[in-house]
Amino acid sequence: MPDEEPMLPSEIREKVLSQHREIEAMLEELRLGASELLQGLETADRVKRAATALRGILELHMAFEERYMAPAIREADGFGPERIRHLQDEHEEQRADLDRLVDAIRDAAKPQDIAAAVHKLVDILKKDIDEEERDYVNEDLLRDTLVPSDTFGG
Repeated sequence: MPDEEPMLPSEIREKVLSQHREIEAMLEELRLGASELLQGLETADRVKRAATALRGILELHMAFEERYMAPAIREADGFGPERIRHLQDEHEEQRADLDRLVDAIRDAAKPQDIAAAVHKLVDILKKDIDEEERDYVNEDLLRDTLVPSDTFGG
């Protein structure tokens, strides 16, 4: 495999934000599918497959963040190592939630149970995306300059 060009922090930020928008669109499609399932307009099998596919996509997304975003955060300022520990803890919790809820969706027999697990999964993941963007995926942290632009608060 050829050596990869290193990404600038701003490029990493834009890539993560773009992935978040794509994931949010998938979450809305999954939520819509669960609602249509309750109305008899969608099959349980398709909703279950979509949830399973989403788990794989989210795993790829977290792997990208761990490979590219984590090193940029570590180097951003003196709080980098603590932020990385927090990000790793969040990803561990997200993986556990994904496993638990996607398994619940897969194993559910009743449309109401599938829809309830889907709605819970979507709500948790949207909250996680919002928190991640506030805490990590912002211009103050993932910037291309070493010196913050507002060093003296003015």
